[in-house]
Amino acid sequence: MKVLWFANTPCGAIEKLSPGLYIGGWMLSLQNEITQYDNIELSICFYHHEEIPPFLYKGVQYYPVKSQSSSSKIKKGINLLRYNSSDEKDIQALLAVINKCNPNVIHIHGTEENFGLIQESCQLPVVISLQGVLSPYLEKYFSGISYSAIFRYEGIIPKLLFQSMLRPYRRMIKNAKREQKILKFTKNIIGRTKWDKRVSSVIAPNARYFHIDELLRPSFYNKEWNKQQQSLPIKIVTTMSGGVYKGLETIVKTTQLLKEKTSFEYNWFIIGQGETSPLTKMVKRWMKVDYSKLGIHFIGELNETDLISTLQGADIYCQVSHIENSPNSLCEAMILGMPIIASYAGGTNSLLEDEVEGILVQEGESYSLAGAIFELTQDGQKAKNLGNKASVRAYKRHSKIKVTEDLITLYKKLQIKD
Repeated sequence: MKVLWFANTPCGAIEKLSPGLYIGGWMLSLQNEITQYDNIELSICFYHHEEIPPFLYKGVQYYPVKSQSSSSKIKKGINLLRYNSSDEKDIQALLAVINKCNPNVIHIHGTEENFGLIQESCQLPVVISLQGVLSPYLEKYFSGISYSAIFRYEGIIPKLLFQSMLRPYRRMIKNAKREQKILKFTKNIIGRTKWDKRVSSVIAPNARYFHIDELLRPSFYNKEWNKQQQSLPIKIVTTMSGGVYKGLETIVKTTQLLKEKTSFEYNWFIIGQGETSPLTKMVKRWMKVDYSKLGIHFIGELNETDLISTLQGADIYCQVSHIENSPNSLCEAMILGMPIIASYAGGTNSLLEDEVEGILVQEGESYSLAGAIFELTQDGQKAKNLGNKASVRAYKRHSKIKVTEDLITLYKKLQIKD
């Protein structure tokens, strides 16, 4: 069976294209598993900033496509402001890839890019995996940090250089409209949470929904959190991208409570953000805070080995986003067996059950988050028990054999015409 993926990343090809930037991920994990099956011939199409001919690498055929939207930052900024679209030219290039590959099944990973538009002109079986869903993300985008706060406190230079933190929001508005169009005529959807199932039932009313979970990065299956005893100061850790809705201000408010109202000793480490990251600097100006005095430490991007080591050395993992579907960072903390506090937002309640595998608190509520931290530090046995149960659930959910076989079974099903 010939399967063609359309992906937001080069997957395994990143090792060839950018050896110094080789980064694993859940899609690479899935690629490595699925290519072990003799009856699967996998090809992967992705956007690249340069013109590169198709190439074969480690048994997988790759089709790089230079998107018409690839241009200078200034031109991209102008196009965003004008809501220009290069989708039509891109789709013609993608359809040419389909004709060259001649797959039995097409699997599109995510609705953020324009890949899903091929469905209008393609008669082959197509299934789309939901990652985030942009329309409901837009509703929660400024839940913690307002538009006006960003506009006022990020400074003038980012605006002049078309690097404003509001650019991703404008891009999301544009892409959400396209996503609505894509999902309107989508026939098959892969999801994994109650949230994305409910959302897709509204946005993609004609689609069949298939529940298939995701894989995690390989190293996480072989490691565990096994910190024997909590010691002061308590170490809290959060993995966070630069998204406005990721909840950095919630961490600030929570630490302000801890400092002002208690003598609680802690350090809160934020992975993925540095001291000079745009979000970090903007929130600092807006909230007029000294991060170091609040016990907040930004440690930037970490490789897989250092990330696992940092998580293993922490006492609590906190996920504080205002909206998520199924954040891989939370799933990775679960499979390690960490005590977890997560915001009840989007699909997180499908990942762990409150008071069984972790603690869920309403997104944006600093008081309840502070209280949950107290709860887990005052009852070390409870924290350990929650982590153990989280690990059991995560291993079952992210089973390499089950996830891969579920996907292959779906591919076979899609080839059978109704």
